Amino acid sequence: PYLRQLETESGIWFRDTRRALNLRRALVDWPTPDGLTGLLTIDVDAAQDELTRAPFDFGFPLRPYQERAIRTVEAGLGEDRRSMLVAMATGTGKTKLAIAMLYRLLTAKRFRRICFVVDRSALGNQTEGEFTTTKVVTGKAFADIFGLKGLEDVTPDTETRVHICTIQGLVKRVLFADNGEAPPVDQYDLLVIDECHRGYLLDREMSDGELAFRSEDDYISKYRRVLDYFDAVKIGLTATPALHTTEIFGEPVFRYSYREAVIDGYLIDHEPPIRIETALARGGIGFAEGE
Repeated sequence: PYLRQLETESGIWFRDTRRALNLRRALVDWPTPDGLTGLLTIDVDAAQDELTRAPFDFGFPLRPYQERAIRTVEAGLGEDRRSMLVAMATGTGKTKLAIAMLYRLLTAKRFRRICFVVDRSALGNQTEGEFTTTKVVTGKAFADIFGLKGLEDVTPDTETRVHICTIQGLVKRVLFADNGEAPPVDQYDLLVIDECHRGYLLDREMSDGELAFRSEDDYISKYRRVLDYFDAVKIGLTATPALHTTEIFGEPVFRYSYREAVIDGYLIDHEPPIRIETALARGGIGFAEGE
């Protein structure tokens, strides 16, 4: 079985030999005929050339830092990076960035099927609303162009290009599947994980003795196991990258901090311009003995 701690000695090994510089990688399970056929429809070099030439022309304006973030991610894809982290302050438009980025990647045929992962249903419904109402080109919404599936669609159709789901839903489908029928490892070729810093503990490595008789399930978080399960590029979006986040996705390839957003005029500083003090605030309340 695949275990990240022993990545070079576990799992099922795969290599795409169409490009001489492609590296091999370990998979949790065998790829499917449909997944392999889909891989053959993707020309990575042609898609990257298309991305470098395609204008940033959408039905909504992008801010300069959002365009820089997308270009940074696309450059990382050109370097065959399989995991990337984008750190942007809350309120700087990560959902709009995701819509523009996914539109470009799908239009250039860089990926076939994308899973947009959220950590709770409310965020999933909010994201689905954004994808459904945001007009991208020729007055059409993103969802209308690419056949978006939301939280109520547990299993996407073969034609589904973008599927929104919760991390809890993925855990149930992958680790607690009915009749043991988990989704194929190549069901998605890109995972975009929103708020990827939330509530996930650091994984512990097992000692040599423990490897002999303990299950890795006791040490690897369900979140990590689900992300490792799919043979897909992973892009994490967060405002506050933590240690466990960078251990999974690596150091951020792009940062746009709260302070930068305030200086650029996109966010308002939280410090009030006028500070009002009262005598009560300055002196407080004192009680003498016996009062």
